[in-house]
Amino acid sequence: YYHKKSYNPSEVWGFLEDGPFESPEALRKSFVFQHKENQAGFCIVQSVTMRILGVIMLSKDDPENLSIQLDPPILGPSNFEGKEQLEACFMLMDRLFANGYRRIQLSIDEKDGKASKLADRLGFTFEGCLLKDQIVKESSRDSNVYGMLNSDWDKGARKALMRKLYGASTAQLDEAYNKKEEEHDEQNRVLAERKLEEQAAKKKV
Repeated sequence: YYHKKSYNPSEVWGFLEDGPFESPEALRKSFVFQHKENQAGFCIVQSVTMRILGVIMLSKDDPENLSIQLDPPILGPSNFEGKEQLEACFMLMDRLFANGYRRIQLSIDEKDGKASKLADRLGFTFEGCLLKDQIVKESSRDSNVYGMLNSDWDKGARKALMRKLYGASTAQLDEAYNKKEEEHDEQNRVLAERKLEEQAAKKKV
């Protein structure tokens, strides 16, 4: 690995359904690249060096109920708990909520302390533990479920995460920008309503 060439592969793959892999071909045939209809995957790229650091995935997409599952990013040990991990999650969550999703959930192996810590850093709420939820690598898995609602995101979770990632000044600028956008959208809505009223009045005449 780039920063830590010698490490235990179980640090990366131990709690996942597959891996470590014996070859790049085996990796290409795995869940990392082979997605179901309700899944998607995205590369995490270091913005300065353009080096691929890992992957972040979405699963259990339910457009009818506007809910989806965010899976913990797959990263090497030297990048786990780093800014890139947090930022990748933030960018996806922000886009999902902006597109109308009402709920994002994390489902984490009850024994995976690092992923549980990520849920706390992101501001997710612990909702409960599903006993014997899955069988992973021939072992029974209890899953801790965490949730983030669009209402919580709008009420302060987004702002808190923005501040954590980019600092208080950037968070304030972002909040001011969003407020102006909301005012602009409201003005457009009022103008559109007036135009419809004027058109309706002309038809009556």
